[in-house]
Amino acid sequence: MTPRRLTPALLTLLAATLGLTAPAHAADDEGRLITRNTDGAWFLQQPEGTPGKGCVARFTAATKDQSQLALLGPTATSSTAALLMHGPRIATPRSARDVSLELQQDGLPAATLRGALMAASGPRGGGFLMVPVGDLTQTMASMRAKEEGMQVRVDGVDVFRLSYDGLDKAREAMRDCLAGKPFTGGKSLAEATAEVRPVGNSTITGTAFFKNAVLAKKRYPPKGSQAIGLIWMSDEFKQWFEMVKQSQKMPDRIPDHIARHFMVTTVLDDEGGFRFTRLPPGEYQLIVDFSYTETVARTEVTGRTDVYAGNRYIGSNDHLSVWMEDVRNSVTFSKTVHIAKDGDTLQVSLDKSMLGCFFICR
Repeated sequence: MTPRRLTPALLTLLAATLGLTAPAHAADDEGRLITRNTDGAWFLQQPEGTPGKGCVARFTAATKDQSQLALLGPTATSSTAALLMHGPRIATPRSARDVSLELQQDGLPAATLRGALMAASGPRGGGFLMVPVGDLTQTMASMRAKEEGMQVRVDGVDVFRLSYDGLDKAREAMRDCLAGKPFTGGKSLAEATAEVRPVGNSTITGTAFFKNAVLAKKRYPPKGSQAIGLIWMSDEFKQWFEMVKQSQKMPDRIPDHIARHFMVTTVLDDEGGFRFTRLPPGEYQLIVDFSYTETVARTEVTGRTDVYAGNRYIGSNDHLSVWMEDVRNSVTFSKTVHIAKDGDTLQVSLDKSMLGCFFICR
């Protein structure tokens, strides 16, 4: 049995099993950890200097798309509270657009709400859907502590799905924040991240694309996908991976101290942009894995005409039918990079036409 290929999809699953719930490019102001579970993690953002204002409780799912649900309290400049959903299937209009949305929860009748699709903001993939609420405390009280497969539809299309747990703890922290009480417990995002992957001050950023010929057009991993992974190539990981290669069998469970070497990030734009932040110095392996559609010509012999000169057979002509067909192809490639010192930023062009492969290259 050969070792299972470690694609970004597998890296995501590994990260999820450890509770790695924050995207690698998450901002430093994501707040402090309220609670973490197998579904994801809740963080509380509490700005200094404005007690009771600007409170945000944000849940990030431990799933491949890392969808988010945020409870937004009133700010110093706005008395409006809101629920904010973020996910890869939510549209990103040029400007905010009012919509009617349908909320579906297990065991409850569907509810129709008014909301707004928000214009794209920053480099993050996916879109934002905001639902204003009049009384956030009352709204939180009506929400269940755990939801399984909550769905939101806009114009008859599924745009958001989320399973979460721990809202009871997030609700308590949010109530205290709205009352002006400081939230002293919980780890910062950096501290929580350090438990499940290496943390430093360096960044790896760049673009990824594939060209199967010199004159072929570039193929990019889809925007918003988790198509780009990163492996921290420490001596510890190299020793473990050498043992895996020698045994020719992937272990049933990857140890926590090895799984923390795997990271994934979201493709930021239509040209394969990516970013990994908070990395320490060292050697890293970037891995790209995605599929693309290619139109190819297919030819079929549908008949034949024999040719004679007099009574002498001199050959035959094939009757050909030609049609165009869309074919789904997949590609995996990798590149090794080195961060020399803490705080460095590496700009990387991740191009298969120039690269070798680490695990398996198709």
